[in-house]
Amino acid sequence: MLSRRESGQIMGVVAVALVATVAIVALAFDIGFLYSTRRRMQTAADAAAVAGANALQGSNSANYSTAATDVASFNGYTNGSNSVTVTVPAVTTCPGASTQRCVQVTIQQAVPTSFLGVIGYSTVNVSVTAIAGSLNGPACIYALDPSASKAISLVGNVNINVSCGLIDDSDSSSALYADGNITVTSTATGVAGQVSQAGNISFTPPVIPNIAPAPDPLGSLAPPTVGTCTQAATTAGSALTIGGVNNTPINVPPGVYPVSGSTGYGINLSGNFSSAVNFAPGTPGSSVTYGNGIYITGNVSGPNAAVNFQPGQYQNGGGSGNSIFINGNTKIANFASGSYTFCGGVTLTGNSTVTFQPGLYYGGIAITGNANVTFSPGTYILAGGGLQVTGNATITGSGVTFYNTTGLGGYGAIRITGNAQLNLSAPTSGSLEGILFFQDRSIPTGSAGSVIVGNSSSTFDGALYFPTTSLQYVGNSSGNGYTLIVADTVSFTGNASLGDNYSSLTNGDPIVSNALYQ
Repeated sequence: MLSRRESGQIMGVVAVALVATVAIVALAFDIGFLYSTRRRMQTAADAAAVAGANALQGSNSANYSTAATDVASFNGYTNGSNSVTVTVPAVTTCPGASTQRCVQVTIQQAVPTSFLGVIGYSTVNVSVTAIAGSLNGPACIYALDPSASKAISLVGNVNINVSCGLIDDSDSSSALYADGNITVTSTATGVAGQVSQAGNISFTPPVIPNIAPAPDPLGSLAPPTVGTCTQAATTAGSALTIGGVNNTPINVPPGVYPVSGSTGYGINLSGNFSSAVNFAPGTPGSSVTYGNGIYITGNVSGPNAAVNFQPGQYQNGGGSGNSIFINGNTKIANFASGSYTFCGGVTLTGNSTVTFQPGLYYGGIAITGNANVTFSPGTYILAGGGLQVTGNATITGSGVTFYNTTGLGGYGAIRITGNAQLNLSAPTSGSLEGILFFQDRSIPTGSAGSVIVGNSSSTFDGALYFPTTSLQYVGNSSGNGYTLIVADTVSFTGNASLGDNYSSLTNGDPIVSNALYQ
């Protein structure tokens, strides 16, 4: 039996142990609370950093900091409220990357404690940091249609060798269709649905079915501004006709001429010209206007022969005809640098050599025959009519983007067929860096599809972006270039080579996804 003294000692030990236990429990409570707070704070910082990176990649890149702080606030951490500080420093290079840009978000808060105040810690500063930025996209071929049969189609003798992946978003049982002698070598091929195949088929590595659909990898890309086309009133009393044999320079005065009943054009040049035909510029500070329609036929082929156009507006008078039709053998048709608006299609036939400038082509561009065409650097707005190339034309253009939208005659697709040789490359910097063809996203799904088929020497360096329409592709990237395909559906026939050398681009691969680096 314990003595009273021994019983008192035991009670004291129990009391001390109880206090210690309570202290440990209280400490554990506060530590658990701080850990839970830090975890919620890290989740908010992660989301904020990704939001900032998305904004940085999109058209509103200057507001990346606002995007980040808004998301942090949405998740309960508002800068300046409840002892919270949200810091978004200037954009930095992503850890371990040489070109990708990252957004860093740091959230700090003085978190009140429940029990640690007893030992002098009424608050504890909790701080977390997240860094998010772009990563090169995993694929270079995307079919975006969510349910189409044959969203990616390979028929005949097809050989695709790419150092990137293929992604098919369709959940159809025949989403990826292969029939014939098909060889596809890539880093990966994934399809949301299933594969339908017949013949001698080889995918290396094998296709992965039932993947999660990928979002449009160029969905944040801002389209260029599309101008308007307002036809000017007729200013002359009769059509202008210049013909016969001309050995001296001819100056065509600006004006809007009424359409000739015999040709359907207001300005008609026919015959043999061995010297220059000059479309005069407007007066200083004003824009020149020519119309209604210019028709050039015959031979402009002498040693000094050329047709020289000046910046301004060229119009067809409001109908469906061409603003300019160059037919026959025009040694040189040169559009001087400057701003151009074509209210009506531009058509080339025969053996003409033409240098185009960027601008609004309201009615599109059609090239047939053996034309030799150079597109000067810049953005070509094809508002109706698209770009039509047939025959044996030779077409070059460096630093060009073709934006295809609706306009005169509705929506016209890009159709490059025949034995034409095309060597086109996208801009290497700026808002449309890496974008060669860009279809207006508002064009309804099922509208006319595009066809890009060049001869074996053709190269298309840039992104071919047709988000709501189909694309049939047979072409190549240059040995030092790259080709990306993003379309509603994609079909391949023949050999396709899609390079992935993005060294010419200021910001690298234009297809990127944002992820957490830290």
